[in-house]
Amino acid sequence: MRLNYVEKQLSTLFSKYIGIVICYPLAFFVIPIILTAFLCLGILRYSEAFIKDDILLYTPTNARARQELKELDELFYINDSSPYYAARRYDVKRTGFVIVTNENEEEDVLNPLVFQAAMHLWSVIQSFTIEDLYEKQIDYPSLCVKFPMSPEMSGLMKNVFTNFSSVEEQFCVSNPIVDMFKLLLTTEDYHNSISKLLSETLDEFSLKRLNDVIPLESTSLMSLLGGVAYEGQKISGAKAIMLPYALKHATSEEDKLAEKWELKLADYLLSFQSPVIRTSWWTYETLASEAKRDRDQLKNMLIPCFLTVSLYTIAVCCVFSWSHSRPWLALGGVVSSAMSIISSVGLLLLLQFKITSIVYAMPFIIFSVGVDNIFIILSSWRATSSEKSLDIRMSEIFSDAGVSITITSLTDLMSFGIGCLTPFPSVQIFCVYASVAVLFTYVYQLTFFISILYVTCAREMQHRNCVTMRKMKTSHEFNGPHKSEADVFSSILLATMFNQNHMFARFFYTRYTTLLLDSRAQIWILTAFTIYLVTACLGCTKLRLGLEPNNLLPDTSYGKESLELSEKYFPDHGCHLHVWMRNLSTIDLGNRRLWIVLNKEIQLYEHTEFTTSADSWLDVFLDYTHNKSGSYLAQDNFITLLKEFLSRPEFDKYNKDVILTSNMSQLEASRITVRLRYVGFENQTRAMHLFRRLADTGELTTKVFADFFLFAEQYDAIFPNTVSSILVAGGAVILVSLLLIPDPLAAFWVSFTIISINIGVLGFMSFLSVKLDFVSMITIVMSIGFCVDFNSHLAYNFVRGQNIDSTRRLRNALYIVGTPILQSASSTIIGVSFIASAESYIFRSFLKTMILVITLATIHGIVFLPVFLTILHKNKGTISCQNNSSSELKVCRITAEHISLPIQLLNVNTIRPTSHYTDINNALYL
Repeated sequence: MRLNYVEKQLSTLFSKYIGIVICYPLAFFVIPIILTAFLCLGILRYSEAFIKDDILLYTPTNARARQELKELDELFYINDSSPYYAARRYDVKRTGFVIVTNENEEEDVLNPLVFQAAMHLWSVIQSFTIEDLYEKQIDYPSLCVKFPMSPEMSGLMKNVFTNFSSVEEQFCVSNPIVDMFKLLLTTEDYHNSISKLLSETLDEFSLKRLNDVIPLESTSLMSLLGGVAYEGQKISGAKAIMLPYALKHATSEEDKLAEKWELKLADYLLSFQSPVIRTSWWTYETLASEAKRDRDQLKNMLIPCFLTVSLYTIAVCCVFSWSHSRPWLALGGVVSSAMSIISSVGLLLLLQFKITSIVYAMPFIIFSVGVDNIFIILSSWRATSSEKSLDIRMSEIFSDAGVSITITSLTDLMSFGIGCLTPFPSVQIFCVYASVAVLFTYVYQLTFFISILYVTCAREMQHRNCVTMRKMKTSHEFNGPHKSEADVFSSILLATMFNQNHMFARFFYTRYTTLLLDSRAQIWILTAFTIYLVTACLGCTKLRLGLEPNNLLPDTSYGKESLELSEKYFPDHGCHLHVWMRNLSTIDLGNRRLWIVLNKEIQLYEHTEFTTSADSWLDVFLDYTHNKSGSYLAQDNFITLLKEFLSRPEFDKYNKDVILTSNMSQLEASRITVRLRYVGFENQTRAMHLFRRLADTGELTTKVFADFFLFAEQYDAIFPNTVSSILVAGGAVILVSLLLIPDPLAAFWVSFTIISINIGVLGFMSFLSVKLDFVSMITIVMSIGFCVDFNSHLAYNFVRGQNIDSTRRLRNALYIVGTPILQSASSTIIGVSFIASAESYIFRSFLKTMILVITLATIHGIVFLPVFLTILHKNKGTISCQNNSSSELKVCRITAEHISLPIQLLNVNTIRPTSHYTDINNALYL
């Protein structure tokens, strides 16, 4: 059964299409250039369209955490003008910290010299000013979010200062311990109260006084000290101290001012040096600004990549003949790819699409993959008869190569198209740009590149110099039977060796195919394939999932060290679980009291594996009503007492935790915060699942959210989405293979290699220390298209012959596509190798998986698939040879139909000297 209807129709269509190109080559050359020039105007929108690297780019669009965050924001919105209560902030935008350690990290940070240096550093940071749009100087107090003095800090201040009323009631978000140390050293009243006869310095006395009065149960104060050591009930030392900040960002103007301040902070700390302390820091701009380093590096590599791929392609397209070398054709192929990249980016930016950092890897792939079809077309040109006219040869090229190019372009397009449907925004953006680039590559190859090909082939057939275009003289001509047999063979050799053959093509046709057809070699190959598949499956069981925040940064980024120190000394900093119950006014509780049911619900979240106690308005409210004389909490006075409770200044922070109905008669929603613990990267997914199970099984309508949920979601989503993408893309590609490869069995083996390559990619990723994340997901989706590229070329050429045996089919298929596969693989690896200039894990894993995909696809295309095809395809047809006694040459005829064979093996005699070759399978077909 041969499903060759679609293939035949495409071949006919391309034959007719090439006739139009031959009539108007200049139009097909100029129009793509004009279109590219117009579309490149879209690049002017780049700065407007660029999305900074943000955690939401790596969170699935359908993630439950997105909905939870949206609901939390709608119910309990917090404005920057509101007092800053860290436990109630769910928005981490424009917040950051500076971590101060001793110059020797193992030494104590709580000594007067270090503390003095930290205080001085913080004073300098707080003195930063920036200019607004009107060149007005804006200072830090005007930018910062302020927090009211907590009861803990108020008590601490009262223990330290004799005149506590002189201290401000609100501060910029900071470290209270450092701020009080600063106040101790700058308050005149405190100076005067200290005896001048003290043997201690003022610094030593002040720090000792602070250590004595800091309550160990004060989580808000203790959480800003890292690596704390205790001596009895007092702090005896610490390894690090954190200086946090928070900036206003409610309006776009405030956000821009906050961004300028954070960039100024990073610039200052990058050049900061001290013999006493070391600093590490993290700002909201860290991820975006550090990712910019990789983007800048990749931009700098675009021209070197273009030049290198151009030189490689030119080298491959040139031979030791001025007339048969094709440098301009090679350059035209690379320029066509460059035009595709410019057009795709320009078009999408004109259409208001967004762009992000990961898209910077796309040009390196298109540069490399875009030139692959050059090698296929060139191989098809070599296989045509030089005795035919230019028009006929061009028609033959594209009746064959046109189908192959369509298969590869269509499968690549479908693979990237499936990637556009994944829920990860970063993957979607990349695949959209890659899909459009592949489409432009296909269009430009069938227009711009074909016009150059036509001119090149015409020049070659006219024996013109490939550089000067001057007509050259042929060195030998065959004039008939008057020449000797040696002259005959010499004439044929010189006339055809450059036009028809390539060193690797002859190698694939003779020695390599003979090796693959050897039964012992096939046993070794099948054994190697089995070992490969078992190893890959073993690797799949060891595959790690998810992307950690520090993987988004370059290896030398200051942010990496900051995240490591933060994880080491402050693993639970700023970690609070938000738990809220809604629709409370519509719940029928029978005779039970709402506050009792609420309290039971709250207790579910306290003192779990990942939580400590809750900061609950209900606990404080119940204490308030219990201590209030003459009051008894009942159903009829619950709301009245609650309103009274919330109106008191000392309970102001709980106003954002309670929502009443519109008529103020019932409780509609309630929120509590629970302090988290032990939720490092390795526990985030487990913790998220635990809290959601508690919320789903509770009696009330309850939701939970913590800021790490957004990142933890990817761990759950990445594996099922990768598998579904592989299945959908694989199914679509298999369908294309069945339609365009006119043999179901060959299409089956192409499909099998797709599965095998994807298993290999997933399995060997674990051995290359690459995790399954959104980056490797992109390359896995791409691998489906790439592995079809190589294998479909081979399968398509293998099945195109009728009435010939599988041995001869394989020889001709490898002759046609063996060399292009190697050239395509090498050009792709050369192109993507420039991604190695980027320092971050993202691009490094991208490079590793790309090389892995290309390597496995190449091995399958020229080793495994040929063996599968020859073993399981029946032999068809015969090869007959007879001696020609007069010329001492052997003439062989091959029964063939509609198949491209080397040196006009269709309906012509193949000539070789019997003295050199004794085996027809080892013949050097020129």
